[in-house]
Amino acid sequence: MKDKKQISALLCICIIPNIISEIKFFYNNQEEIAIKELYKSVFFDKLQNPSTGLWRLSSKILSEIFLSEKKGEIPEYPEEQ
Repeated sequence: MKDKKQISALLCICIIPNIISEIKFFYNNQEEIAIKELYKSVFFDKLQNPSTGLWRLSSKILSEIFLSEKKGEIPEYPEEQ
């Protein structure tokens, strides 16, 4: 398991920018709104938690999980590691 500092660095550099690119269409290409919505989501709380292992998934899958949450659906998270 990675520690929280390693996960935070990975999220900031590699994962978050890719997720934003995938989800900004949902917010009419308004990147600032997409960023704010991502950071205040339940999904983001789970993504930051090293024990969930979500950081291992592709940005495409992570984006789909986030968007399902935003559409009011119950997102399906992979089993916790």
